[in-house]
Amino acid sequence: MTLIGITVRSCSRKTSCVLENMFLGMEERAVRDGCNHLSTNKFDACLAIVICRIGAKTFANLGQFVGIYRGDAQQIWDNSDNDCLSEGETYELNPLTCIHGVPDEVCGPIENEGVHEDHRATVVH
Repeated sequence: MTLIGITVRSCSRKTSCVLENMFLGMEERAVRDGCNHLSTNKFDACLAIVICRIGAKTFANLGQFVGIYRGDAQQIWDNSDNDCLSEGETYELNPLTCIHGVPDEVCGPIENEGVHEDHRATVVH
């Protein structure tokens, strides 16, 4: 989804420890993502809605992809009490917002890729 030259992607988490992993990732400016596969020329003007579902509740924060995470991603989520590290590439993410609860009518249907493209602009706002 493109919003005035800005690509908005979505990273989705659905395990039992997603909120904890979201906080750990924000502290280290990192997000683990199995849906989006970015090359270095895609990082400019690329935002990410990072969402997690806990039961019927949806939480999200907005960030900007900066690049491939250069540290050891395993050490970020090793601090978790749960073994819930998702698969995929780890990207450096500059958080732009805090984590917020997002009402269902705002985020719309959540798919494997996260927020559907038709709802991403609404979630960003």
